[in-house]
Amino acid sequence: MKGLLWIGVLSLTWTANAEGVRDPTRPPLPERHAAAAHEPAPTLSAVLNFNGERSAIFNGHLVRRGSTVGGYTIDAVLEDGVRYRHAGLSQELHMSHPASLIKRPAVDALQASSGVP
Repeated sequence: MKGLLWIGVLSLTWTANAEGVRDPTRPPLPERHAAAAHEPAPTLSAVLNFNGERSAIFNGHLVRRGSTVGGYTIDAVLEDGVRYRHAGLSQELHMSHPASLIKRPAVDALQASSGVP
């Protein structure tokens, strides 16, 4: 009789512990948090400067400081890039070539070709 009692107690203990064990033949449980959708990296096509006010072409849109494009907020338009916030992070994106390497026409050459003294 004592033997049956012990078998009953042990089987109850084993089944209580078995609840935490996962059956490897069952399909995986769905994730509790949804994975973030893969977003393409932002693009910077140009930085413009008109009368001292900078703007940029960011993700195909003309932006200034404070502009919002999708989930991106432009904090500043820099000389060669932009500073933006996205998903709580502040990052900078710069043009792929430094502005100093862009050849600009000399003022004298422009004046000579226009005929303006």
